[in-house]
Amino acid sequence: MKKFYLIFLLIFLLSSCKTIERKIDTLSKEEEKNLNRLLGKQQIVLIEEFGKPDDVVHMGESKVLVFTTQKYKIKCIRKFTINNKGIISGFNSRNCF
Repeated sequence: MKKFYLIFLLIFLLSSCKTIERKIDTLSKEEEKNLNRLLGKQQIVLIEEFGKPDDVVHMGESKVLVFTTQKYKIKCIRKFTINNKGIISGFNSRNCF
């Protein structure tokens, strides 16, 4: 009987991990879709949506605006590359869902 409970518990844990993984994948795709719509827009649109950046990193003629938030004690970091004309040319998002 103990073997049955152990097998049941293992199956339950494995299926729970897959469910969480699928949920994170779905939320990550939504995040990417949301941020993709900002590409090619002026940096003011970004500031209107996310507020004042937490950090600005200058890289030659371009700069990177960094926005940091925290949800459920998980730190979300969004980085947006702004070209010399003030246009959003790229982004990177980590732990944002």
